[in-house]
Amino acid sequence: MRLSPPLRALLAGLSLVACAEPPAPPTERPSLILVSIDTLRADHVGVYGYERDTTPNLDRWAEGAIVFERAYALAAWTLVSHMTMLTGLFPAQHGVIGQNRALSPDIPLIAERLKAAGYRTYALHEEGAWIDERHGFERGFDLFEGHSGLEQADAHLRTLLPELEQDGPFFLFLHVFDVHCGDLTKARAPYEAPEPFQSMFSQGLPPLPDVPLPELWKSKDALTPEQLQRLIAEYDAGIRHVDDQLGRWLDELERRGLARGALTIVTADHGEALGQHGKLNEHGDSWQAGLHVPLIVRTPDGRGAGTRVSEVVHLGDLVPTLLEAAGLPGDERLPGVSLLGRIPAERVVFGVDLPEAFVLRWPEKIVAGRDGKKATFRATDLARDPEERAPTTGAEERFEELKNEALAPGWPFPAPLVSRDLDPATRDALAALGYAGETGASDPAEEELNEELLATRPSGPAPEEGRSTGVRLLPLFLGLGAVWVVLIRRRRARTRHR
Repeated sequence: MRLSPPLRALLAGLSLVACAEPPAPPTERPSLILVSIDTLRADHVGVYGYERDTTPNLDRWAEGAIVFERAYALAAWTLVSHMTMLTGLFPAQHGVIGQNRALSPDIPLIAERLKAAGYRTYALHEEGAWIDERHGFERGFDLFEGHSGLEQADAHLRTLLPELEQDGPFFLFLHVFDVHCGDLTKARAPYEAPEPFQSMFSQGLPPLPDVPLPELWKSKDALTPEQLQRLIAEYDAGIRHVDDQLGRWLDELERRGLARGALTIVTADHGEALGQHGKLNEHGDSWQAGLHVPLIVRTPDGRGAGTRVSEVVHLGDLVPTLLEAAGLPGDERLPGVSLLGRIPAERVVFGVDLPEAFVLRWPEKIVAGRDGKKATFRATDLARDPEERAPTTGAEERFEELKNEALAPGWPFPAPLVSRDLDPATRDALAALGYAGETGASDPAEEELNEELLATRPSGPAPEEGRSTGVRLLPLFLGLGAVWVVLIRRRRARTRHR
């Protein structure tokens, strides 16, 4: 059998790891905690300079952590962004860029890598908000449990705490959704938090227009400046509500000793539009409002506490970071780097949120889109225009150049599966949350146009129902981690007998 060059390189790397003498392992591998606050813009967080007191608990906690000032989501959509967060791949590489896509079984989630290395793995996630088995998110988790809102999330976490206290390291993924808009068919306002939070920042502001919320959500430039301030104040109220609960969780984890010596990451999957470019829906698309997210990392030994990093990072960097913290080998196929080491000053980020894609090499940003069948390119110098108020026409050649640099050396990745259809109840629930376009029936012609325009399809043929093609990478990825664990155990055994 003739092996492709990428597969030969991967097998050669596996052999090298198996034969090499590993470095002396730490006495204990740290537990790993990843908190994702859905829809949280970085510029509405106190430690990122926001004037309102939206995040007093997170700001206090961040004093003992590293704050990454230029952290980017790679799509302003919960589904796509979390798949990047948990695979370490650009959207164009994992391929889950539409509501009818599921991750190839040959691409591992971080939970699968960690479980193979002996970690206990737990996910507490918002139910019915895209993080779902139909897309492959459950893989590798010992517990994959959905909740509806902060109150139920709190109950689930408190039930789980005694199990987290058992011997051995754990990986906890905690996803909360209460900054996101509510059910627009039932709510009184797009953003609703319980009191005393809901009215905390909106005193003296006029009410929103008396129109159905789904209609308001799809409107453009429909709010007066004062009404827009009301909307933003109520968005901020949701942030303060989440921060209040987050503070209690972080304190409880610390009190029980579960956060001590752990790697803890707090971030967001994307931002929010807030009318900045005329729209309320779509979470800000590929504008900075949708892509600039908070990313705060507290290291197991407290290294870097109180520092701020200005180099560009992205959510694909989380998997390399978790691997390094766990003492597992890196993976050269991943486009990200560990946040625990040196961040390259010159790097390119490539994101996809159809029908748009973007490339970013600070401060240059180019967004590719389309106007009908015509490709469009929007360029911004973010150092001069951080809110993208006056973008210029970008060059297709420059976009392609930066995209190819981001994807170099061009590793092939298995194509995604076609996921099962959304059931009617889930479709209606997502539509009520403002996800109208994402939940509609797929248009094959439109998908083909999108993928041709943005060149987002991973290597391999188009997805087929229930089947994925390409090199079977998962056994190799997990085998690499298993070899590393065996070597570490042998090293420990030799150390005990010295």
